[in-house]
Amino acid sequence: MHEGSKKAVIAALLGNAAIALFKFSAAILSGSSSMLAEAYHSVSDSFNQVLLLYGIKRSKRPPDRLHPFGHGKEQFFWSFVVAIILFGIAGVLSVGEGLHKLRHPEPLALLWLNYAAIAVAFFFESLALRIAVKSIKREMRREQHRTFIEAVRLSKNPITMTVLFEDSLALVGLCIAGAGISVAHISGKPFFDAWASILIGVLLMVFALFLAAETKALLVGEAVTQRNRARILNCLESFPEVEKVISLKTMHLGPEEVLVAVEIDYRDDLNLECLESLNDKIEEMIREVVPDAKVYLEPERM
Repeated sequence: MHEGSKKAVIAALLGNAAIALFKFSAAILSGSSSMLAEAYHSVSDSFNQVLLLYGIKRSKRPPDRLHPFGHGKEQFFWSFVVAIILFGIAGVLSVGEGLHKLRHPEPLALLWLNYAAIAVAFFFESLALRIAVKSIKREMRREQHRTFIEAVRLSKNPITMTVLFEDSLALVGLCIAGAGISVAHISGKPFFDAWASILIGVLLMVFALFLAAETKALLVGEAVTQRNRARILNCLESFPEVEKVISLKTMHLGPEEVLVAVEIDYRDDLNLECLESLNDKIEEMIREVVPDAKVYLEPERM
């Protein structure tokens, strides 16, 4: 998953960096506020990808004395930073630019440059989105999700999810900008372009809140999906030596790394050697469900 996520982030970074300058040039030369909003969007996306790549790099550090479970949650933290700071700033700037142009409207010029910027941006954003979709589909097959929407909703990988929504939102924003510019030109009323800028900014801020809520749940400590929890319970209950599963607690330490803590009521006639062998088999079966699980088994407390 690390490599798939990293590839999606790098593709998005290269695409956004390539079109950010083009959008700024088109916005400044044409006077379009919606194109300037899209330029803010591309710049924020570029910074986003830099932070996401930094989060991936930090998350790969090995466990140490202060972080015995590793640094997997670095990805969750930097995704949260992306949502709160960069998307928030881009959204506020876009809304502010739209409000400014509503108060001080200016006629648009060099429309062809705006359309060229939209076409180029649409091409690069589509390529980056395709890579993110492929990454989600791989996760969908691995986790046996029934639909693509379910895979996105239940994904524990904020990096790929961020890139997926970034690129989807970028394509929507380009359509809004194109519509605003066209209507403003045809009608001769530049406030349509200003309202397009405001709409793009609002969408950015809504997405920021959504992404913040999703990553906050992972950052605080989110359990595995109900399907994987049921599969782990089935593994435990398949052993006749297990009388009862007292408690099963799970928490994602990273997109793939999971802490699994189980309290078990073992059969009374088990000796120490049988118990050790049984625990090894239980851990092996749990890791068939969650390959990177850190498993802790505890007998029932008397």
